[in-house]
Amino acid sequence: MSLREKKKLETKNRIFEVSGRLFKEKGFENTTIDAITKEVGIAKGTFFNYFPTKESLLLYFREQKHELVNDLLEAERSKNAPSREKIKSFLVRLAESYEKDKELSKLFILEYKRYVVHSGLKPDDEKSMHNRFNRILYGLLEEGVGNGEIRSSTDLKKAAEMLNVIYLHTLIVWLRSDNDFSFSGDISAKIDMLFEGIGD
Repeated sequence: MSLREKKKLETKNRIFEVSGRLFKEKGFENTTIDAITKEVGIAKGTFFNYFPTKESLLLYFREQKHELVNDLLEAERSKNAPSREKIKSFLVRLAESYEKDKELSKLFILEYKRYVVHSGLKPDDEKSMHNRFNRILYGLLEEGVGNGEIRSSTDLKKAAEMLNVIYLHTLIVWLRSDNDFSFSGDISAKIDMLFEGIGD
């Protein structure tokens, strides 16, 4: 990455960071682009160079999560570890990224949902992300079958879907909960339970 590209990325992330803080203080609807640019110390035109609309900040949040998924997957694939541990580490580390700022995570996720509904957009990227998540988990499970860690008779498609549902359900419960329980800790415990089974 060139120095110019690095500086542009720093500016973009600075705008995003300040926007998130203002959203938490004033709410998404009550935060204006003027307020954001004033706080960042940039011209309005500069803001639009990076984000065509205020809603584009919501899309950037999702884009960052997509990139994180790629980075985490690459890191897990490079490990010399059991498939079960790779899956657990992948989901736990992803959960930890949301835990860094629960309030902001909740705000961006809920506002994105509202944006999709009110704009009339088809949430194709939601379905695409869901399917991609399933493929990632399927691939890690398949690796486990190849290593003899997971029974070859296991329906990997259903197993991947089950892991995905567990993760998404736990995320929703955590975001809605007033109790400050550990999202990553809960995911870790559920993954252990799933792989160990609940029989005698």
